[in-house]
Amino acid sequence: SDAAWKSAPSEEVDPMAYYEIYFHRPVSVKEMRVQFQGGFVGMDCIVYQKKSSNQTTTTTNEGSSSGEQQRNNDDKDVEWEEFDELFVEPQDSIEIQTFPVDEMESDEDEAYGTCTALRMEFGKSTDFYGRIVIYSLEIW
Repeated sequence: SDAAWKSAPSEEVDPMAYYEIYFHRPVSVKEMRVQFQGGFVGMDCIVYQKKSSNQTTTTTNEGSSSGEQQRNNDDKDVEWEEFDELFVEPQDSIEIQTFPVDEMESDEDEAYGTCTALRMEFGKSTDFYGRIVIYSLEIW
């Protein structure tokens, strides 16, 4: 299918395949649904997240007397951290696989699980050549 995301052989020293999803705004992740092509499934998956910086800055344009409030959505300086609450262990199947986020039992932090980007890293593949094909990826 032309609509599938395919990993390519890496020319870097680290052959790990990864996919990054940028939301361009903070989102609360409840579950991940993935559909692989059977026989081309990513294994040994670790999910990372970029937490929302939640910084609001004021910028002033030269020649303008008013400041403009804008959210700092530039997360280049935000480090990836492991998303421990999202455990992804794919099976070699073409079926859609659902991986829920293990939510904390306390409701102390309303923004729990809020992030601006996700990164899925695969240590290996079920394919002999290490290829991974994803037909569908949904974040709920």
